Amino acid sequence: MYGSWAVVSTDLSPYQIMSTYTKDSNYGSNPSISYPSSLVNYYIKPQKTTSWEAGLSTAFFRNRLSFDLTYYHTIDENQIIDLNISNASGFTSRKVNGNQYTTNGWEIMANVQAIKNKDFQWDFSLNWSKSVKKLTEIYGGQKKFGDLKVGDRADAFYGSQWQKSADGELILDENGMPTKDAYKQYLGHLDPNFRMGMQNTFRYKDFTLSVDLDGAYKGVIYSVLSEKLWWGGKHPESVEYRDAQYAVGHPIYVPNGVVVTGGELKRDIDGNVISDTRTYKRNTTAVDWQQWCQNYPYQAYVSSKENAKFANVFDRSYIKLRRVALTYNFTKLLSKQSPVKGLTATVFGNNLAVWKKVPFVDPDYTGDSNDGGANDPTARYIGMGVNIKF
Repeated sequence: MYGSWAVVSTDLSPYQIMSTYTKDSNYGSNPSISYPSSLVNYYIKPQKTTSWEAGLSTAFFRNRLSFDLTYYHTIDENQIIDLNISNASGFTSRKVNGNQYTTNGWEIMANVQAIKNKDFQWDFSLNWSKSVKKLTEIYGGQKKFGDLKVGDRADAFYGSQWQKSADGELILDENGMPTKDAYKQYLGHLDPNFRMGMQNTFRYKDFTLSVDLDGAYKGVIYSVLSEKLWWGGKHPESVEYRDAQYAVGHPIYVPNGVVVTGGELKRDIDGNVISDTRTYKRNTTAVDWQQWCQNYPYQAYVSSKENAKFANVFDRSYIKLRRVALTYNFTKLLSKQSPVKGLTATVFGNNLAVWKKVPFVDPDYTGDSNDGGANDPTARYIGMGVNIKF
């Protein structure tokens, strides 16, 4: 068994505790200067992280099975945040110490020597990890920080969605178009529930085959690429009603949804439903196909659970064939007088295949709140190498 405990701190970068003018663009021959829009805090404290971990490492059957288990707990305090303030002050934000985050995680690894004989050996390793970071305290005792509430995961994903009935059906207006909900809704968390991997090594005489797989389970991924494809008419399914509409000269696509016929929806200040007496009828209004494609999958978040065809938010789960490498050892073929003491040749491939639920993009590299799932496609590498020892 083992354990550790640590406290580390991080501070602002140099010159961030004093406001200074900076040179801007010139207007003709006249230079201009600007003043920072964020108020500095001379009494700001360093951010502090307190963490501890405990683990177990053991082996069985003459080390043919080894096992490592680790649990860790981290508290991030005095986080330096830019707190929004009234623009009437002449500034937009000020730096303060606030918010506390707590992270709990598990890491498990097992190494197994499954088969071992004279000519053939199979070794494999399994790893599994899970980490959840939650917002446990908000500056000034405020109810929310951005979209997050106390107890929310730090990677919680909130966004604007289309209005739904109490039964979850899409609400359309009298023109057959969707109506946006005024309140952001929780769409899931961006990080997966857990990650896992498997590394295999097969040895047969002088051949060695390595096969590595890894993946993630659950979590959500936002793909701006999907919605852009719908908006630009480049999505593979965007041609479905296009030619038929052009042929008849009027809209023919009737969206699946309901239209409000009466009643009222009442909500509290946070958007929670107090009462809903609305009544509905089925939508029968056809809409322009291009207008629909440039609104429904583009102007709001649509999960794959809501509509698999028009979705831009998907399940992040995937399994990837990360690497396959075949190596042959030529050392036995060398003469004793040869200056070369070892010779191996390897043929390998990286990122050879991926099984996933999100189309077009690689969930391993894209889909957080910054890049929006629009990175370039992941490259597949195939090559060979030679290793010579003298």
